[in-house]
Amino acid sequence: MARWNTDGAQTWGPLGRGRLPVLPLGGIAGATEENTAWLGWYSHEGSFLSRVDSSDGSIISYRHPLKNSDGIAVRGTRMILSHQFHNRPGVELNRAELVDNAWVITSQEQLRLPEPVTRRCVQGRDGVLWIRGGDTWVQVEA
Repeated sequence: MARWNTDGAQTWGPLGRGRLPVLPLGGIAGATEENTAWLGWYSHEGSFLSRVDSSDGSIISYRHPLKNSDGIAVRGTRMILSHQFHNRPGVELNRAELVDNAWVITSQEQLRLPEPVTRRCVQGRDGVLWIRGGDTWVQVEA
């Protein structure tokens, strides 16, 4: 993930001194919340969720509360995380709250879509998780 200006020059990137707690190996998910970007990522030391402030590029990172998730949406101190069962119509949804500077799972539910879940088609925007199954988009509020 990076931010670019209108001239095509990179103005922000997650790597660099003090930006992320450890070197990332790969991404899990991303989301936006107004002018903030959220990154779900993993490393040799575990999984993390990082909040990136677009105004100054500052980052706050938290331990990821789950092993498996492929979608996130955030609204304030609430988060919803999804785990898809690819090529099946089921999605596991976990709700979390930010408590004492840690994301804590508060509930879990199963969501069935009319068609199998489309791979890499979960997107978090301003507290809403958009999930695509076939030709159907479902929205779930954080």
